[in-house]
Formats: sequence, C-alpha cells, structure tokens
Amino acid sequence: MTKRVLNKEKKRTDILDAAYELFTTLGFARTTILGIALKAGVGKGTFYLYFDSKEDVRDVLIARKSSELLLSAVESLERHIEET
Repeated sequence: MTKRVLNKEKKRTDILDAAYELFTTLGFARTTILGIALKAGVGKGTFYLYFDSKEDVRDVLIARKSSELLLSAVESLERHIEET
C-alpha cells in the first residue's frame, strides 16, 4: 500500500474514532460535524471528502461495531466448542 492510501485510511479511521467518542459521550444529537472534524484533527471540508453526513458516519459505525460484536461472538462460540 502506498503512503497516500495509508494516509487516507488513517484520516477515515480518525474521523470514525472521533465520532464514536463524541457520540458516546455527548450523544448523537449534540455532536456536530465540526466537532468530529476538530477531534479527528481534520478540517470540516476533509470530513466531507470521506462522509456525506453525520448520519453516514453513524451508519458506518453501527456496521463496524456490529461486525466486531459478531466476530467476538463467533470466536467465543468456537472456543466453547473446542473446550467441550
């Protein structure tokens, strides 16, 4: 992967991480796009290069967290099956 691609992925991840932290501390309604951008260390315009809206970020976070939860459940089930 090129440095440019890695930098883009990092910015996207930084935005998602910042949004998750703000959504879980301030709540979705009180979180602004500007707040997410500032917390992520990017400009508001940069936010819009990666996401269309705050709702878009929320939807990606829901999918990401759901996937993590499902993978964790599958791993736990596999460990349980191996132990029996």
